[in-house]
Amino acid sequence: MVKAKIPCVDADCWGRLKKGDPGSLGELYDAYVDKLFLVALGFTDQRELARDALQEVFIELWNYRASIGDIQYPLAYLTKVLRSILMKKLKREYPKRHFPVEEAWLSLEGNREDSIISADAQSEMAVRLNQAICRLTTRQKLILQLHYYEGLSYEQIADKLSMNYQSVNNLAFRTIRHLRNLMLVLF
Repeated sequence: MVKAKIPCVDADCWGRLKKGDPGSLGELYDAYVDKLFLVALGFTDQRELARDALQEVFIELWNYRASIGDIQYPLAYLTKVLRSILMKKLKREYPKRHFPVEEAWLSLEGNREDSIISADAQSEMAVRLNQAICRLTTRQKLILQLHYYEGLSYEQIADKLSMNYQSVNNLAFRTIRHLRNLMLVLF
């Protein structure tokens, strides 16, 4: 039984592309051509124009490979390049026609991509924060719980724990500072 080669779409593949490995370009093409073609057909019903734009995406990818940054979302990146190429082609082909829907789509897609990236970053930050909180003492966790999750003021916490207000304030300050240091050092 012959195993099918699984296309590489990870950072290693992009790194090899930047170094000039034509095989990595082929792997990217194999991994994304079908999805990108569907995106292009959603943009225009002209199949030939869609094919031309798709070919240009990979030509530009090869031509500008040295200047491409780190790509975390390859499909989103390639889709953005494809849409840009399609808009240029459509505007050249129909110079007097305005494409407000497509431009709005580009704008919305950019916002959607930014939202996805932001959500991923927030999710990663939440995981890191939880891991750092796990390293705090029981007393430090209690202060955070009471203040940030239950919404109690430092005066209310002092009353609840039968502590001096200044001691609670100092403990909270040291806890937050320690948490920040943990976030920097551990991650």
